[in-house]
Amino acid sequence: QVLLWLAMLILARAVVSGGVIRGTVYDEETGVPVPFATVRVEGTGRSMLANENGQYRLYVPEGRYQLKFSHVAHYSERLTVSALDSVVIADVYLRPSLVELPGMKVYERAYDPAQKIILEAIARKEEILAKIHAYSFEAYSKLVVRDTAKDDSSDILVITESQLTSSWEYPHKYKETVFARRHSSNLQGAEVLTAVGELTNFNKNRLDFGEYSVVSPTAKDALDHYNYYLLDTIYIDNQAVFRLEIEPKSTSDPLFAGTIDIVDSTFAVVGFDVGFNEAFDIPYVINARYSQQYALFEDEYWMPIEIRFWGIVEISLPGVPTMSFDYVVALHNFTFNIAHPKGTFDEFWIEVAEDADDVDSAAWNAGHLIPLTPEETRGYERIDSIVNAPKPLSKRLLRLGLRAAYLGGGGNCDLFHFNRVEGAYLGAGVTLDKLVRNTELRLKSGYAFSGEYWQHDYGFTYTLSRRQKLKIGGEYHDEIKRRPTIISSQTANPTLTSLANKTDPFDYYLERGFHVSLSSKVVSWTKLTIAYQDYNQYSASNNTEYSLFRETKKHRANPGIIDGKLRSISGRLSYDSRPRWKYKGEERIYYSTSYVLFAIGAEVASPDFIDNDFDFVRYYVWLYRRQRTLGLGVSRIELYAGASDRILPPQKYFTVDFGAGLLDQRTYFKTLGETNFSGSRALSVYADHDFGRVLFRKSGLPLIKDIPFTLSIHGG
Repeated sequence: QVLLWLAMLILARAVVSGGVIRGTVYDEETGVPVPFATVRVEGTGRSMLANENGQYRLYVPEGRYQLKFSHVAHYSERLTVSALDSVVIADVYLRPSLVELPGMKVYERAYDPAQKIILEAIARKEEILAKIHAYSFEAYSKLVVRDTAKDDSSDILVITESQLTSSWEYPHKYKETVFARRHSSNLQGAEVLTAVGELTNFNKNRLDFGEYSVVSPTAKDALDHYNYYLLDTIYIDNQAVFRLEIEPKSTSDPLFAGTIDIVDSTFAVVGFDVGFNEAFDIPYVINARYSQQYALFEDEYWMPIEIRFWGIVEISLPGVPTMSFDYVVALHNFTFNIAHPKGTFDEFWIEVAEDADDVDSAAWNAGHLIPLTPEETRGYERIDSIVNAPKPLSKRLLRLGLRAAYLGGGGNCDLFHFNRVEGAYLGAGVTLDKLVRNTELRLKSGYAFSGEYWQHDYGFTYTLSRRQKLKIGGEYHDEIKRRPTIISSQTANPTLTSLANKTDPFDYYLERGFHVSLSSKVVSWTKLTIAYQDYNQYSASNNTEYSLFRETKKHRANPGIIDGKLRSISGRLSYDSRPRWKYKGEERIYYSTSYVLFAIGAEVASPDFIDNDFDFVRYYVWLYRRQRTLGLGVSRIELYAGASDRILPPQKYFTVDFGAGLLDQRTYFKTLGETNFSGSRALSVYADHDFGRVLFRKSGLPLIKDIPFTLSIHGG
């Protein structure tokens, strides 16, 4: 116990001892604060950014430190500071270093300075990239969203901050762990993900920005897409750096426009500040810009220490303000060419730690690399006071109405849904994952008013191995189920279309029984599931003709099934290439422009195996592919093939459903009306391509190039 108390005292001393070094970075000539200057604690790997008012704040143990202050277009300055158990004020003045040169157009001279510089950068980039095989870093990120029509702290709508560590390994392994977060109380924790992502590397030939694959300014074919002008010579870390203007040659291809900084001696890319030409069609976003500033590490590696992305969001809806967003990241503590521990890289490229929202103030301050401005601090306080204040009745009724619309339009089916067999269903469901270690319990019950069914669903999943995703599970249910469909997802909610228009692509039957399953990862991105089913199945009929707007229209008849006892064994192997992130142990899918989904499966029921009313074999294969195609938009293709042997009952038929009106459809046939096609064999092929406005822009024709519509083709 004595040793324990001593350890606690030492730890407490380590946390509270030390001091704070703070101050403001000024321009020596103008006396104006320098925003986002870099402050590095030499010999420690630590660095941070001043905020937009030039203010910085460092939390350090007691000792003597040499601080290095840097900023683009200023000479670096060093300052020696002794940190005591108190606050030390250390302001610094940076001398401007800009040397202006007349701009020269690349295409007017065969080899003027700008073209020579960019050609050297292109020629040497492979040599530069080959020096780094792996690295890691720590970072702090902050996103602030403002109402552009207001001033000071009242304009701040959202603030979110994160502290994280990241690891990278050649060629494209990446892992990021968010270990601390803070955000304004008008956000829910699961909504907050301000991560860094794999650093956008301008030495690549193509850079991915959402739906677009953009030619890099240092791509091997960059001179086919950009003009370059030599603007200035500046100094970064006291090294001469050429600043080149980047001018896109085309207005129909998505390209960058801005500046790029290249070191005089090594021709390494050390910074850029770019916007996007008119070919970028980012919905609701205008005047977006992206920048990175670099610093030299270990006298050899230029790495980003500041990343910024900012712009304006305009949504033309009543009551929605014009908003600005400013996302900034400060990076420090780089280590290079290290051997990452085994298991560092897996399927999750981002993880949010279980205790990320519970970090104490001392730990948070140690990694808080960009001080909040006074306006941001007041913005936090204002938002928290508004969220926690009692709501007037009108706002509570509005919130209740929005929640009801969410439930009806695709929300949680466990609480409420509507269809022609059940009518209105009202219930409750809960998932418990903290009661028993490695065990998830699911409980759901509810009542279907028109069908007059009490329905229940109780299940569990026990995780044997998290790394291998080895799980066993079981479920008992007594409820209305959907027949399998090829087009519509089984998780889709047809409540809105059923209520409004009596449109529902699903067919239903009543099922009572249980199943048990075993699932595991085979290799990365895959899942193998083997299950045993034991059910009693019964036909169900229409029980309501209710509709909000179409009383005269009749609901589509619900087809019957073959009633009986089904006992079967099934297996399914699936592959999903979409990137994943983990939120406090829960797996989530991250947005991706290009990905592949694939599944192959089979189910067998036979009285020769076990007492059974059915005798069939059913097997299928499914493929879905989404990708960018030749810079002309996004293509999608979906293939499904299914077959069976012996006598396949209707409840196991393959059904090509019409699928129209559901909010989460990937693809669906546009010409089926409200007709489903079902049978014991199926082959479905569907493809579409969304050009967006690319073809109109590329035409270059007056009026045509500015058409504000998109174009797509589809068929199957």
